[in-house]
Amino acid sequence: MVVYLKKVSLYIDEELWARFKEFVLRKHGTLRKLSCEVENLLQTSLVDEKVRQAFEKMSVDVRTLISPEEIKRERPKLRGPPSENLIREMREKPVAKGISR
Repeated sequence: MVVYLKKVSLYIDEELWARFKEFVLRKHGTLRKLSCEVENLLQTSLVDEKVRQAFEKMSVDVRTLISPEEIKRERPKLRGPPSENLIREMREKPVAKGISR
């Protein structure tokens, strides 16, 4: 598969660009990934837009933002022991109990 690249020029706030370069440098240890990171951000924003449009088609209000704290508060309460306890009990029981050869 052949990938065609396009060189572009952008006008970006100097402080914002400096912070972005700093982010890329911390993440990759080099600035050679600047283009990749910009492309990833563009891809993500386009995917987010497609998701927003899909939700709007389903009449879901995407403008309502829920904080992580609200999600934790609204999380359903457990109605029994945690699954790891159940699995641990199952593993401790002999599989062939009562079966003789």
